[in-house]
Amino acid sequence: MIRKIILCLCILLLIGCGIETQTIKKANGDSKTYLFFKDFNPKKYYVQFWDRNNHKNDDTKIIMARDGDKYYYEIKGSMNMIIIQKDGYMYTLDSQMKNYNKQESALVDYAFGVLPNDMTTLKVAGYETGEEKVYGKNYIYEKYVNDNDETTYYFDGDDLVYIRYKGVLKNVFFKFNFKKSNPDKKLFEIPDDYLEITP
Repeated sequence: MIRKIILCLCILLLIGCGIETQTIKKANGDSKTYLFFKDFNPKKYYVQFWDRNNHKNDDTKIIMARDGDKYYYEIKGSMNMIIIQKDGYMYTLDSQMKNYNKQESALVDYAFGVLPNDMTTLKVAGYETGEEKVYGKNYIYEKYVNDNDETTYYFDGDDLVYIRYKGVLKNVFFKFNFKKSNPDKKLFEIPDDYLEITP
């Protein structure tokens, strides 16, 4: 009888041990997000994600890279697309046909809302934290809201697992794969054997 009471108490305690949602008005460089990205340079990086917009086993890879004012964005899956932006032009490459088109374009930052763009601001930014289930598993999340944009980072311990961005123009959900601080300079070059397609 006593064992049953102790067992019931243990079960009740475990059920009540979920993480409460909290709002942190001003951080002090101690958020999981800031600590994970602490050495991240928003002007020079290479980051890979898995697309999770449709289902949890999608093998589509998303690559974002930047080197100063040069940007690289690639979707690599059932559909392949590479976009290179530099010197006021956007180059859209077709790796199967080995061609590209070039057009004058204002910069489109595909990393906006997904990757931090100001580490000083992130260090003290307020956020909401709690626990949320994603694909059947509980993760600690940190949600940052900026005007109409909302970015949520999901962690397993100190490891970043998912990033969800909701904005006026786009909603994305990625699984983090890896990052490095020095992108290969060849990423931002158009291969010599690619032909330019003109309209």
